[in-house]
Amino acid sequence: MLTDDRHLVERARAGDADAFGVLFEHYHAPILNYLNRMVSDRALAEDLTQDTFIKAYKSLPKTDPDLAFKAWLYRIATNTAISHLRRGKIVRWLPFVGEHETRAERIDSQVTRTSDISAALDQLPKHYASILLLRHYQGLSLAETAQALDITENAAKLRLFRARKAFAKIYEDSPLSGEEDLR
Repeated sequence: MLTDDRHLVERARAGDADAFGVLFEHYHAPILNYLNRMVSDRALAEDLTQDTFIKAYKSLPKTDPDLAFKAWLYRIATNTAISHLRRGKIVRWLPFVGEHETRAERIDSQVTRTSDISAALDQLPKHYASILLLRHYQGLSLAETAQALDITENAAKLRLFRARKAFAKIYEDSPLSGEEDLR
């Protein structure tokens, strides 16, 4: 976390609504995009994002001073989305893009692979899909991903390995996947 963020978190923890407003402005778009990819419904993602920030605002004064704010916020967002899923809502996962693809490759490949990737992510257990999205699409470090999911870093490594393996198997078995894979 940036030093400025740490100072803002300290101020927000002490009840400074303006400091929390600055944090909100900084993290709103990434959280919204993450949740939109999880639920593939922009309006629902906006509602879940609002819920995430309300929960964060209410809980922030009770947190430890050494809080990793970004990972903590993603954990709240993930738990909010999963809670929504548990209430019987259908969650449809949208494709994520590998970290090494260029913009042109992204555009070309996304057109041809979107339905296969979505289908593969839909078939994964949600704890596998969420770790893939956090690590590869949102760009969180392994440590931040572990914190966001409230698991140890070793558990995150293992879950990420298993998620990649499960995704590759599902994607390769897809009738439309053709020659491309995401390894």
